[in-house]
Amino acid sequence: MNTDWLELSIRRVPRVTVFLGLAAGTLAALLLDPVTGALVLAGSALAAVGFISIKSFVDKYLQAGRSGFWRRAVLFYSLRLLLICLIFLIIIIFFKGRVLALAAGFSLVVVSILAEAVRNLANIKQWKA
Repeated sequence: MNTDWLELSIRRVPRVTVFLGLAAGTLAALLLDPVTGALVLAGSALAAVGFISIKSFVDKYLQAGRSGFWRRAVLFYSLRLLLICLIFLIIIIFFKGRVLALAAGFSLVVVSILAEAVRNLANIKQWKA
């Protein structure tokens, strides 16, 4: 099976996420205030970094197949989730009313994945049964 299109899509998702975050952050900075715009951009950048780290996590640990890697993989993934929670906690503490701006930027990764899915579906020439 040819997975070149899949690999290209996976590489494009973080870039599209940051681009969408830049556009949304600029719009939020112009309409609301610069701090909100910066938080939207920071959220999209964190989402892009998270997507890249998940990809490397899957490539390194889950495809390795050895049982010794599973404990280390669970540990690293738990630390990753803890880091994300700590970042949100810091934003909540320092920017009480603006945590939704960071969450909006962080959720732009979903829009990027959806855009890639639509793009790949549009490129399919024929459906297989």
